[in-house]
Amino acid sequence: MSFSGKKFRRVRAENVEELLKVSKTNENVARMLQNTLPTFSFTRIDDVTFTFHLQTDNRQMNVTFKLGEETELERRDGSKVKVTYTLEGDNVLKQVIKSPDGKISYFKRDFGDKDMIMTITMDGTDVEAKIYYELVE
Repeated sequence: MSFSGKKFRRVRAENVEELLKVSKTNENVARMLQNTLPTFSFTRIDDVTFTFHLQTDNRQMNVTFKLGEETELERRDGSKVKVTYTLEGDNVLKQVIKSPDGKISYFKRDFGDKDMIMTITMDGTDVEAKIYYELVE
């Protein structure tokens, strides 16, 4: 698990605007996704427990979760979502997010030694977005 405890920062994105348009994402959420440059890290606590740390210019968030267990989280816009994480191999972390409106989003994080690529897809669309991150620590 080479990514545990490492901090990553977004450097560029592809197709995010297109994905947000076709999925009819809430305008406030869309603006936050497009205009913030967050840093994040995942730290492994034990075999199934992780802490996710996210930092943006105006917010810090720490969430502890267990692999395979659905957790309720509050988004930056105040809405609540159900999130489930799974680990595939040592360096692929998958996340499924169920929104209150029934939409399901899929996030796949592929960790390299000094970078991470996050692929985002949503039910009901064939558009795929990619967000690229670089190691900062």
